[in-house]
Amino acid sequence: MNITGFGNLAAKVSDIHSAVAYFRSIGVSVVGPVEWRGSLKADVDLSGVALTLFSEAIYEKDEVPVPEEGFLHLALFTDDLDSAIEGQELEWGPAEVEGSFGKRRIAFVKGPGIRIELMEQLD
Repeated sequence: MNITGFGNLAAKVSDIHSAVAYFRSIGVSVVGPVEWRGSLKADVDLSGVALTLFSEAIYEKDEVPVPEEGFLHLALFTDDLDSAIEGQELEWGPAEVEGSFGKRRIAFVKGPGIRIELMEQLD
């Protein structure tokens, strides 16, 4: 597996508007919330560490277990998604997604006690 960079941390919040208001109130840069794939997401910049807040995880609709609130997954970039998921315990994907980040192929694998999103940027 060739990891090329850190993407973000992801968390689910029950009230994304309150979460966004909180981060803005403490002086943190927030983009969103915006509608994305049937739920809401917001991107929080924690001094160079990206935190993405979701009202619902992308894989939640497919009955992948998630907490009601809290940490969802760690996202990492790879230059070859197919190689990166080879031999991994796949939890969701691969799938192609688009957004303000461009176009990516993503998959979620079972990591050491945490879920890991592997992302290959396509554009």
